[in-house]
Amino acid sequence: MGTRINALFDHELTDYQNSESILARLSGAIPAAFAVRDYWRTADPHYGHETLNTWHADPVPPFESNLSLYTAPGSLFLTITKEAATIRTGGRWRGFLDIEPLRRVHLAAFRQIGATLGARSFALYPDSCEVNDLFWGDHTQWQCVELMERMWGPPQRSVDVIDQKEFLAAESKWKYPFTWFLESI
Repeated sequence: MGTRINALFDHELTDYQNSESILARLSGAIPAAFAVRDYWRTADPHYGHETLNTWHADPVPPFESNLSLYTAPGSLFLTITKEAATIRTGGRWRGFLDIEPLRRVHLAAFRQIGATLGARSFALYPDSCEVNDLFWGDHTQWQCVELMERMWGPPQRSVDVIDQKEFLAAESKWKYPFTWFLESI
């Protein structure tokens, strides 16, 4: 498998469970989702024949009634709580750090999706059970960011250009999860 790319947002949604309203907002991010899908179609010859052409509201299991779930073209999976939102992607964190076209297309999608949700910032990080548990517990983006800082130290300087030292540190088996970013939208 591999560690996935995650983006954590604040949002200005007054009713985070109104899927009709949220889908209308997210429609503005469809071109960015298509760009991610198109990237994967050209970069990965084994990428499935995805048929999604728009955002899709996913059913919510009864034991997770505090969540709203959505899927978009490009293997973008959005989860929204009352306090924050997160996107988990099909892309790997290691590739995000090392492959500039992969990073560029995902960043554009994250920024566009965040803008449609009214987000002011987002954190980018590899999979983390600790961050997910806090997020799923209806904590704010900033409470999750504080946890990231306690666990991993301060965020890296800029996600737009990954400096080779940061990438080599991320390649290290022991330092890999500690590379993360905090960006404004």
